[in-house]
Amino acid sequence: MKKIFVSIIALLALSFCLSANKVKFSRDIDVSYGNKLFSVEPISYIGYGYHLKNDEMKDEMNAFNSEFFINIMELSLRPSSWLGINLGVDYDLDVYRLDKQSIWQAQANDKVWVSSWSMMPSYKAVKSSVLRVHTFSVPLSFEFNAGKCAFRLGAAGEYNLPATVKNRIAEDKGTTKQVVKGIKTQNLSYSAFGAISYGGLGVYVRYRPSYQFEQGYGPHFKSLTIGAVIGLGF
Repeated sequence: MKKIFVSIIALLALSFCLSANKVKFSRDIDVSYGNKLFSVEPISYIGYGYHLKNDEMKDEMNAFNSEFFINIMELSLRPSSWLGINLGVDYDLDVYRLDKQSIWQAQANDKVWVSSWSMMPSYKAVKSSVLRVHTFSVPLSFEFNAGKCAFRLGAAGEYNLPATVKNRIAEDKGTTKQVVKGIKTQNLSYSAFGAISYGGLGVYVRYRPSYQFEQGYGPHFKSLTIGAVIGLGF
């Protein structure tokens, strides 16, 4: 999988060597290099969304769970004025928060699980308990344009990096922080998404039917995310 990511990044970098008409600023104020048929654009779009509650952990994960993503670079093929075929590389950060009655427990280079804070006799309270998963993804999408309106539909292969847990605990001696890094994830996952925008501003929906953690090493849940995105459209 790592070789695939290296190959795609190398392809995007080499595409700058192709002939092009000019370097221009696109409507979303990002530098775009290319011509009417082919273009390469860094930081094409940015999005932020909310993970809807899931059935698997609806009792514990009822805090605000979010997703942030940013496109690193996108290669676009435009066979017509209304159709674009896009291949990109994105960075994604998923943040899963527990309510203050529960806490993420984790072991470095191993697994993560949920415990009730009442089972920790030395803890007065859990101020926050956050699980973060960093992901690099390769989205392939089709974009349809009509004037300032754009509609995009696609899917993405995802490579999940080791996760991190950060807890803030109220104890007798005050507030302490607990950070555990290098938690095992399922390396590969996938998702499907759709977005609609007007003038570069829009909304998106993403569904991840696969799990980010392997069986026995972390929570198993599928995610549905809705949010806002900036930068879609030719």
